Amino acid sequence: MSYRVTLLIEAERDIIEIEEYLSQFYPSTVRNFFEKLRKQVFNLEDMLYMYPEYENDQFFRRMVIDDYLLFYSVDDERQLVVIHRIFHSKRDISRQILDN
Repeated sequence: MSYRVTLLIEAERDIIEIEEYLSQFYPSTVRNFFEKLRKQVFNLEDMLYMYPEYENDQFFRRMVIDDYLLFYSVDDERQLVVIHRIFHSKRDISRQILDN
């Protein structure tokens, strides 16, 4: 049985920021990034634990998409994957993720 995937509002805001930033480059940059994001998130529905736990907080799992890190958690009771945040890998992620 597949789990449902949902995004927190913070992750939705992250996506908007990523789109604004990447749109400064080639038109295909945004499209390519979001195609990769879509494919990898779609895989989460059936392969929840394919990505490692985040070393600084095992509540989260960490998915790498190009230069970005997507943080998600799994709620087995509700059969839900929650996407919390998506950060550029050069940001101070441990401080950001723990503040939420």
